[in-house]
Amino acid sequence: MTTKRTNTDILKGLVAAGMRMHYGDKSEREVKLRFLWELKHIIDAVFVDYYVMAFWIFRHMALSKGIKVWARGAMPSSIVCYCLGLTEVDPVKYGLHSVRFVNNELPKFQFDVEASRFDEFMQGAEEMLDANKEDVDVDAIRPSLFYNIMRASYLSKEKQRLLPEDMDDELARYALRMPQTMELYNLYVWKKANGPCVNRHRKLGAIVDPTCGLLVYQEQMLDILRQIFHVSGINANHIRRSIQKGEWEKVEAYKKEIFANLEDLTESKAERVWQVLTGNRSAFIKAHAVSCVLASYKYEI
Repeated sequence: MTTKRTNTDILKGLVAAGMRMHYGDKSEREVKLRFLWELKHIIDAVFVDYYVMAFWIFRHMALSKGIKVWARGAMPSSIVCYCLGLTEVDPVKYGLHSVRFVNNELPKFQFDVEASRFDEFMQGAEEMLDANKEDVDVDAIRPSLFYNIMRASYLSKEKQRLLPEDMDDELARYALRMPQTMELYNLYVWKKANGPCVNRHRKLGAIVDPTCGLLVYQEQMLDILRQIFHVSGINANHIRRSIQKGEWEKVEAYKKEIFANLEDLTESKAERVWQVLTGNRSAFIKAHAVSCVLASYKYEI
């Protein structure tokens, strides 16, 4: 008697195959732990059907129909999405964080879809959802599955350009070139020209030296909270969110709790690190910056 495979079995098999393809059979411990953490969280949070349907729809359209799609937003943070082929960005290579996409909320997929075939894509997606409505709660997952799907004319103009040698610089300039961070952009350009950028605090330096000592990305906020203040990934994401929303009463409560349990920092050093952490409420999503910069080297944008 054969046992019917569940969507959990399917997801595990698909992601394991992607892991082997991208990282080989002997993946580094960090990669394995990240893979297992994401997969466990997706299963525990009952998001399996959602990820499986995303795979069937977006990969089917790309592979079987030849419709070009490109992932944006926080999606490239997920190693599961990378292993499923939903994004071309390696989150490990670019220092992205699982919790920026995989957390205790149903994640929202963001894709650009080839403009000339957008209607064909949406019709096919709806047909696939309709075909699976007996096994999947389609009405529950449709809003997040199609949260931000955009017609993208650039996907029809493919090119091949070599990536720049200083990718860190390219990403930082992209992330800071916004009206609300233009002052930081000018400071970054000045620091880059007058470097080198070295921070006396070793752990903090490892996080912000690539951006000339400035906090540019939300991922750097998570790094500071996790590596220096030893906050768990999920809680770090909550604190990051409160800082960016300007919820200062909550932020002060988080700070008080963290400072009461400092392990390897004096309070004065911790205060200086905290100032860096909270210094840029408009910190950019590095995952989105990586996606957009890579797209600009692959397509005529």
